[in-house]
Amino acid sequence: MNRSESGEKATRQCWECLKRRLVCDHTLPHCKKCQKAGKECPGYDEQKPLQWVETGKVTSRRRKKDTAPKIYTIPAQPFDSAPRKMQASAKSSPPKVPYEVKADDEVYVDLEEKVRAYWDKFTDGHGDKQTQVVRELAFQHAATTTEELVRIFDQGGRARIEEIVSNQEGEEAARLVGSVMGAEKKKDPLKALEILLQIIRLTDVPNFEILSSESSEVVQAVNYYNVRILPEVKSSGELAPNPAVIMFPLNALHILPPTIHHTLVCLSLNHYIHRLPAGSDRSAMVSNRSKVYHHRGAAIRALSHYVGKDRTRCSDLTIASILMFMSMELQNPAFADWRSHASGLQRLIDLRGGLKTLLKQAPYLAPTLVVYLLIVGLANTCSPSWDQIDVGATPSHTIEDVSEMYNLIFPYILCPPEIFVEMLRTNELRHKASAAMMMADIDLDHGLEANDMLSRIEAFSPEDWAQPGEFYDEWLLIGTMYQAAVAIYCTMSLQSLTILPDSIEMNAMRSIHGDRLLSALRSSMKYPRVVRFIVWPLVVAGVEAAYRGEATRNWIETTLTDMSRMLGTSSPLKARAVLRRYWQKTEPGWDECFDRPYVFII
Repeated sequence: MNRSESGEKATRQCWECLKRRLVCDHTLPHCKKCQKAGKECPGYDEQKPLQWVETGKVTSRRRKKDTAPKIYTIPAQPFDSAPRKMQASAKSSPPKVPYEVKADDEVYVDLEEKVRAYWDKFTDGHGDKQTQVVRELAFQHAATTTEELVRIFDQGGRARIEEIVSNQEGEEAARLVGSVMGAEKKKDPLKALEILLQIIRLTDVPNFEILSSESSEVVQAVNYYNVRILPEVKSSGELAPNPAVIMFPLNALHILPPTIHHTLVCLSLNHYIHRLPAGSDRSAMVSNRSKVYHHRGAAIRALSHYVGKDRTRCSDLTIASILMFMSMELQNPAFADWRSHASGLQRLIDLRGGLKTLLKQAPYLAPTLVVYLLIVGLANTCSPSWDQIDVGATPSHTIEDVSEMYNLIFPYILCPPEIFVEMLRTNELRHKASAAMMMADIDLDHGLEANDMLSRIEAFSPEDWAQPGEFYDEWLLIGTMYQAAVAIYCTMSLQSLTILPDSIEMNAMRSIHGDRLLSALRSSMKYPRVVRFIVWPLVVAGVEAAYRGEATRNWIETTLTDMSRMLGTSSPLKARAVLRRYWQKTEPGWDECFDRPYVFII
């Protein structure tokens, strides 16, 4: 190695700068440019130093000839539906496709072109003739069956299709295929399903059911509530916006107890099941119902765990969880266990010192507890007079508590406050009269109190109560509907206890209110903002319809059926079943209809 005249510089570039095509600074003993770049300077020797090459790494290649690159392809396996001698026939002409692509279907043709363009990127128009024929067959199969596959998956899912094919259930395959596929495939529905499974396996589509878990179902349920249920509730709340109805935050799931998680899944699945159109495939309904039962059981186990521990028995989260679970039970009365949850919740409230004390300790529970007050108030109207729930220390205290909090209850029912209080007073009078009858004691003051209530109900003016403005007609309709419904409830329920006489005048007044109620209910079907609040008045009209003809009863039945699908709950269907049983008795009367506790509310 030569030095410069000063003895501090090299006379040639270092090998690293030469490799990187940089101007070397000739600094001895090592180049500073290499040091700054983080490279190891190989020095200035005349021979290039040896360097280790990593395994599998190539430093140089020979120049290749200018020839077209060789295409390596993996032969695809033919479909079972294709002829066995496809190799011989592929040399002359492509095999015949069992299900041809519909030339007039833009969706199929577009799909076929996209798939063909995708594979052409890799083959570049070259490749084995046999492979091209097999792919052509796959393209046409995929283009023809993709739409059908989506529809069939909506009906049963991959697991159901595999079960039908493995068990060779011909009738079930024909029912599943139904009108989804063409007439040619209906001749052999099992074969059609086998081809769909072959396409899935050929393309190695994973079975994503393995990713399903309780956590994912909870997230899906919350998303369903935010996207499907909440907008409907918000739109119907334009008359009286409810500040307690908000979007459920996903980021709050981790701080909520498991009971609320499982209850959310049950609520969303129940809504989805009841919103299915008439004639929908029952397999989807059955599979979702099994999930409802699973999550309901998990919620009950979690509730038992919290109630069984002293530290969490009366906690705020436990009370909120029980109330939410009870509300879900009302959405699906088939469980018929809401009353035990209501009684248990009342005991926990009493352990906290009563309703007023609990509201002072935890005022943020007020939006939750008002739902409980509303449920109890309406449940007592549809329960026997001797089997009612007392929220306060006495029925009169219950009326006071509800009156103080009615501004929070109002958005859930839209009943005028004066009329709602008279409904609660009727509940109280029924309870007192029933207790007196059991003691063989007759109190004449009960009759006077009943007539005073009817006078106050009659004195109510819907025209004066209706709020002027854009929604005046809706408010007038709501006021008229609830006035007539509570008047009928007061009359018929107290007549059953012989507090009010079964006289011509009393029956004539009941009939007049029945006409007004039916007229208001029919008119409410024109107003989407009102129709969600007519379940209880519609049930009252059904009880009064025992005095009316078959046409009125049929209309009430049909309306309850439509309400169930519109609201996404089976509570109207339960009301329909109760009314049918009551009408078959051919004996009108409030206690004849409600001989056990019921509640009809969304």
